[in-house]
Amino acid sequence: MNKNSELLNRKEIPGLSKSILNTLLYYDIFSYPLTPYEIYIGLNTNHVSAEEVKQELESLCSDGLLFSKKDFFMLKNEEQLISKRLKGNLLAEKKMHTAFRMSGIISQFPFVRSILLSGSISKGYMEYDSDIDFFIITHPDRVWLTKLLLMLFKKIFLLNSKKNFCINYFIDTEKLEIDEKNIFTAMELTTLIPTYGSKLYDELYDKNIWIKDFYPNFPKRNSAVKNKKAGIIKTAVEKIFGGKLGDQLDDYSMRFFKKYIERKYKDFDPEEFGLAFKMTKKESKHHPKFFQKRVLEELREKIKSFEEKHNLSLS
Repeated sequence: MNKNSELLNRKEIPGLSKSILNTLLYYDIFSYPLTPYEIYIGLNTNHVSAEEVKQELESLCSDGLLFSKKDFFMLKNEEQLISKRLKGNLLAEKKMHTAFRMSGIISQFPFVRSILLSGSISKGYMEYDSDIDFFIITHPDRVWLTKLLLMLFKKIFLLNSKKNFCINYFIDTEKLEIDEKNIFTAMELTTLIPTYGSKLYDELYDKNIWIKDFYPNFPKRNSAVKNKKAGIIKTAVEKIFGGKLGDQLDDYSMRFFKKYIERKYKDFDPEEFGLAFKMTKKESKHHPKFFQKRVLEELREKIKSFEEKHNLSLS
């Protein structure tokens, strides 16, 4: 039997079931069970209610496609995943105090206009070796100077530790729309938690409203955060480096980082290098571990394996 025949013979299931299973398959990459509400806001369709989702979940469990324990749903019948998740949720909650404290420090650096928590802490889950990731928005054309100042602070005062100070994504206020539009990037943007500069978070959200194509039910984060006013030092430095001198220093910083990264990762495939790093005047992305690529590839494999195992189509 050829591949086309196999596809034709696969069982048809309701669209809502497909959406639920695809949502759980994404989170299964991280071995993360979900509650009915989390499944609802994680769906790629908004034509259903939370109650309809609950009913469909019960049906999928009856059909042996899902497992339910303690109000959590998962693809594997492994109760230890729930206790692991709850421990990670508690740790993330504890780490939030540190994240806000570090945000307060970052906010006093020149040209920082908005700070958002990203990565695992923004999903409400951390492990003991997890970093606190920051997504930073800067004044126009000051991405690289801001990055240089923050990196010097990390190396000198934090002894180069990134555990509570991982700064791997910068954009400026004129580059709020993210180019990569896929399920991974949509998840990262949807779950960002603003800690400083809430007005810019609102603008970022509006510029990337395409995330609603992936997560139409996911509620926007609360942007009502209180921030300190810019200190005297920040104001003075911005005044000094707000003109041509600042432009020159930003250009120098960009060349410095670009040369360093190209030398350090010279063995990368050119296509992979373009995915792992972005080095433009208005954007700096530093993801050498290819997390996005690994997640998207694993998601494709999980969907394919699940379809074959249960003889159904999720597309």
